[in-house]
Amino acid sequence: MQTSRREQNKIEKRERIVKASLSLFSEKGLENTSISDIVEESKIGRGTFYNYFNAPKDVFCEILDRLNCEINFEVKQAQIGLTTAYDFLYASFKAYFDLVSSEEMIMFHKNNQNQIRSVSYNSESILSIVFNMQEDLKRFPEVSFVDEKYFKMFSLVAISSASELFVCLHHHYFEASKDEMAHFLANVFMNGLKDYSAFTKN
Repeated sequence: MQTSRREQNKIEKRERIVKASLSLFSEKGLENTSISDIVEESKIGRGTFYNYFNAPKDVFCEILDRLNCEINFEVKQAQIGLTTAYDFLYASFKAYFDLVSSEEMIMFHKNNQNQIRSVSYNSESILSIVFNMQEDLKRFPEVSFVDEKYFKMFSLVAISSASELFVCLHHHYFEASKDEMAHFLANVFMNGLKDYSAFTKN
């Protein structure tokens, strides 16, 4: 069905707000961004802002939800056809690092690390990523022994570790390529699975 001009205008205004907010959040963080800043940056009226959002945090949550959905899609695409748990993990981490490595995304993560943490685990989109990872990992024979609780813990830690490592890289705690970080995390978690296997057999 064709979108009416009125609906198209509403979509365009919402996108202007989201785009302007992302730029501001990346530049100075959510906590230092006001509605006035967003209104000025997006060149809309203050009343128009309230037609779509109640506060800057609402826009932030939408941006994060969209990002998590995009991550979920890109990670799933990268996992297609893989036959080992190691390759699955490496491809997942590499797809994540590739997606968030634009200059704007780097600054967004650096300047909003605490807010991203607090919002993410109440987000349906991040829970979907966790669920997909734990379900998809079960198809690999080398990790099929793992119980449901461990799969869930593993998936949560794997996802949060990638985000934390990415932020630490861009705070200059160390130097590494996206490929090196993806291999590092895949090795860490595969070794963790092997250690868990040995532990459960004792």
